[in-house]
Amino acid sequence: MFPDPVALQTENWRDISVWLTFFWIYVPVVFTFAVTILTAHAVIPSLIRTGHIPEGANKARIPMTAFAALLFGVGVYLMINIVIAAQAVEKFYDRYFF
Repeated sequence: MFPDPVALQTENWRDISVWLTFFWIYVPVVFTFAVTILTAHAVIPSLIRTGHIPEGANKARIPMTAFAALLFGVGVYLMINIVIAAQAVEKFYDRYFF
């Protein structure tokens, strides 16, 4: 049916390490992006409308949105590298779903 997976070599472990490194960097980047965009476009306007923070806090939205855009770009770059690095799994395990 399917051949057994071959033993992992040093190169395979390095590829797995690269994939995991990109993945573990990606997770906090996406979380930070979500918190930043939510704060800039939901929390700050709501608090301004209710009067809990002054109108001047609205100026913080533009830099926060720019920072979120930067994080989005970094997230896209990391996801592309995660997909590329995940393709190295085919070197030692040729089936994905079974």
